[in-house]
Order: sequence, then C-alpha cells, then structure tokens
Amino acid sequence: MSHSKLTHKTILALTASILAAGSGQAYELNLGTNMPPIDFHGFISQGFLASTKYDYLANNTKDGSFKFSEAAINASINPFPRTHIAAQGFLFDVGNVGEYFPALDYASIDYTFCDEFGVRAGQIRRPEGIYNSIQDIDLARTSVLLPQGMYDSRWRDFSGSIDGGSVFGNVDLHKVGGLGYEAYGGMVHLADDGGIARLLQDSLRNPPTHYKHVNGFPEFGLQLWYNTPVDGLRFGYAFVDALDFSYDYDVNIPPFISLSYHSTINAVEHHLSAEYLYKAWTFQAEYKYATYYSHDQINGARQSITISSTDTWYVSAAYRFNKWLEAGAYYTEDYANVGDRNGSTLATHSDGYQKDAALSLRVDPTSWWVFKVEGHYIRGTALLYDTASNPSRGGDGWFMLAVKTTFSF
Repeated sequence: MSHSKLTHKTILALTASILAAGSGQAYELNLGTNMPPIDFHGFISQGFLASTKYDYLANNTKDGSFKFSEAAINASINPFPRTHIAAQGFLFDVGNVGEYFPALDYASIDYTFCDEFGVRAGQIRRPEGIYNSIQDIDLARTSVLLPQGMYDSRWRDFSGSIDGGSVFGNVDLHKVGGLGYEAYGGMVHLADDGGIARLLQDSLRNPPTHYKHVNGFPEFGLQLWYNTPVDGLRFGYAFVDALDFSYDYDVNIPPFISLSYHSTINAVEHHLSAEYLYKAWTFQAEYKYATYYSHDQINGARQSITISSTDTWYVSAAYRFNKWLEAGAYYTEDYANVGDRNGSTLATHSDGYQKDAALSLRVDPTSWWVFKVEGHYIRGTALLYDTASNPSRGGDGWFMLAVKTTFSF
C-alpha cells in the first residue's frame, strides 16, 4: 500500500472514530485555568460519481467512481482579546487530483482592532465570491458539486489559500446598509498532483513535448460585500490579479532540435455575486470574467504576448422544506473563449463551452450528518480536461449522477 493511501486510511479511520464517539459534537482541549480552550472540528465526506458518456472529474465515471472524498481536522483558539488563531489539515481525492496527500489547508492568526479594521497573516483562505473560502464546508450549500466553471473541485491548490496576509473589516453605512471588505496578497504554491499540474500534464503528455514542472506565483486580490438595507440581500465584487504564473516543458525533435519552453501567464479576474435569503428560499447568481496575458520564452528568447478571455456564470435557487429536507437547482455556462463561444476555431468544437443544469436533494438526518443526491444534464466538454480518457468528444447532451455523504463534528 502506498504511503499516501495508508495516510488517507489512517486519517479517515481516526476521524470516523471521533465522529462515532462524539455524536458530531466539537471537542475542546483545556490548557489550564488561565488559557482559553482549543476547539477542534472536523469532517469526512465520501461521494460517488457516474456519467453516461465521458469521464468527468473522477476517473472512470462512465463505470461509476468512488474517487471523490475529503477529510479535514481543524483547530482554533482565541488566546488574547481580539486575537484568533486557526489551522486546518486537509486531504482529498477527485480522480487523479489530490490522491489523499495530507496538506495544510490554512493556518492563520487574526487581530481585530475594531469592527472596521483587522489584519490576518499566515496561510490564509482566499476570499472570492460566495463559496471560494468555504468550498470544504458541505453544510453550507445544497448541491453536491458547485458550478464547476466557477469553483472547480480539482483546483483547490490554486484557489483555496495563499501564503501572505490581508486586511479586513465591516463598515456600518447605517440606513443604506453595510460594506465588508478584505484585501490580500501573497504567494500561491501549486502541488505536483494538483488540478493545474494535472491539466498541464494532460495537455503536454504526447511526444515531442515533455512536461517538467509548474511554479509558484504572487497573487493579489480584493473582495467587497455590500449588505443592502433589504434583509437577506447582498451584492459582491471580487478582483484577482495572479502575476507570472508559469510552467516549463521541453520539445525534443530528433536528431537536432531541442527547445526549452518557459510559459508565463498573468491572469486578471472580475467576479460579481448576488445573494438573497428570503424565508426558506436561497437565491444566488454569479458571473466571472477572466483575461489571460500569455507569453513564452523559447531557449531564453521572449516571444510576443497573446491575450485571451474566458467567462462563466450561474443562477441557483434552493428551498428548505423543514430541518431535514432541502431541494435546489442551478444552471451554469462556461466558455473557454468569449470571442468564440461555439468553439468554431477548435478542432473539437464542444471544447469551447460547457452548459450544466443540475437538480439537488439534501437530507439532514442529524445536525452532523448530511446526505445529498444530484443529477446533471450537460452539453459541451470544455471542463473535461482529461483528453486521454475522453479522446472522442462532442456537443451532444450527457448525464451525470453525484451522491455524497458528510459527517462532521
């Protein structure tokens, strides 16, 4: 048994034992009469994915796949007034991404000077949109899968956290509502088995190309939330600037040609969000537009810059019938090139877009156990990525089933 799978089984067994013993209750570790306790929480999730035509997200979903799981344990403490320290260890597996390798999801310290201003440092969660900083909290949503063009399950090492710091706060605007903000900056470190690396490995897998590695990069961003005077209604705007994301690969054409490529991409994103909570209803809509400025260095010689843009959006609604039953639906579209939404310039036209209609049912047997089942009708193949498993692709509709259960404490 490999080290990663042994570690995975050990952590899942420990987490399951704690959940069974504690009936979903949080744990506290008392450090003494003069210190506040450390609070421990955690969760374990197991899912199942099955699709009718393509392998999507996990491996072999055409035959049904259980390679869709997560587990985490986190700890937090408030050692001094206005000070909060929190950390979480996390592992996951989505197809060939993650592969149960334990990682530090976040580890940060906050100090809040006042409601309007605070500082945070360490490996911090990256705020963007409604769900980016809480993708791992299954209790926070109705669906099994978030709209993948907006919140790709395979890209956690890219989107989840950064090593750096932020300033944050909430400003009371009195009769016209309130404004929340967080501005951040730091470094993103990408995993060799992460979603970005797997995507590059797949696209550069055939001779004469040879993928080498992906590099970390600096990133800066801002998240704003305007809480309107209407109870439950808020609007958000996020800006992200990922600087000099780069990767390296070689092209070797015997007997004489050997080229070394260093490809660099600067990505700028604008992300709009709207959410309205009304009685037992939750309504949400988001739109993200990204522009990529790309250039290569070939054997050290800089090439010209190319510019491309993508966008994605979704609308969703969910209704809570009672404390144990909730239903929801969303519709989302993702486009690989806003200038060619039909993919007419691509060899496989359907790689230019992906459209997804989803219906979800959530059951909460207890406060610490959630079960979800979800159906998807999808057209297009822009988000498949794994061309080796999907050599023949088209725009015909296909179906996907997603099932997931989560235990938390």
